[in-house]
Amino acid sequence: MLIQLKNELMATIPGIFCTVLICENDVYSLVAMKNSLVELGFTILSAVSKSEALYFIEKNKVDIVLSDLNLGESDAIVLCLEIRSKKDIQQPFIIICSDKNEDFIQIASFNSGADDFLVKPVKPFILAARFKALLKRRAGLRTEKSYAKKDLLIDREAYKIIKNGKAFSLPRKEFEMLNLLYSNPNKVFTRKEIAVALWEDEKVALQRTIDIHVRNIRKKVGQEVIKTLKGVGYCIA
Repeated sequence: MLIQLKNELMATIPGIFCTVLICENDVYSLVAMKNSLVELGFTILSAVSKSEALYFIEKNKVDIVLSDLNLGESDAIVLCLEIRSKKDIQQPFIIICSDKNEDFIQIASFNSGADDFLVKPVKPFILAARFKALLKRRAGLRTEKSYAKKDLLIDREAYKIIKNGKAFSLPRKEFEMLNLLYSNPNKVFTRKEIAVALWEDEKVALQRTIDIHVRNIRKKVGQEVIKTLKGVGYCIA
């Protein structure tokens, strides 16, 4: 099964050689997860603290950060905020894992800029599938240079938003959601369609995740950009 999944991953994403940074202060869990993901073809870096994680991110090209919520002297939410504040690095995808699943923890995680939140225990096969989905979206976004509407330009290659001549960045998941809506400005996207397109999991539509991301996007690009059709979904205003 492991060999079959590895072959499928490699076939779907040629030259997957994706670098994943695992942040976990439980050394036993860290080693077990690291060994499993290496078997699946991923390059793994590991850190046991926030400061060590930030050091690796600054010194290496990291595609995905997988962090336990509890990092001993700090937590993944603080780590996420610090990563997103760095303007001189290629922003990685960030997945936060925890054995806690309270709504306020998940909301805080997404508000800090996390791309996904998983409840432990998480099987390596599931993680590999999540990584694959993230990498596919990144590859898809870079097939076109940009998309413009009214006073807002989405630069897909640089992961930048330009509004009224001013460029700024969004957390990756928010960028992808805005890009999805702008890719078909005449379409109303249901929550289920957004969940499947961005998470490949329609169950996400039943959570508050999508609404949280929309609210965050509106704060940054303007309340008028995304229109809500009550009971249906979202579209570009």
